[in-house]
Amino acid sequence: MYLVVFAAISYLILAMILVIAVDNMVGLFFRETSQISAQRLSTIARVIAVSRKYYRR
Repeated sequence: MYLVVFAAISYLILAMILVIAVDNMVGLFFRETSQISAQRLSTIARVIAVSRKYYRR
């Protein structure tokens, strides 16, 4: 039983490491420009402002 739990946890850890590695490799080839990041931040700020507005009602 302990072997199955150990194998499952090991599998999940290796899967997460693989996902992080692929994400970093994709980030190297497709870098975001600062303009897109700033636009994304302003969009997030607008969404937060609207959600606060409706939350106060």
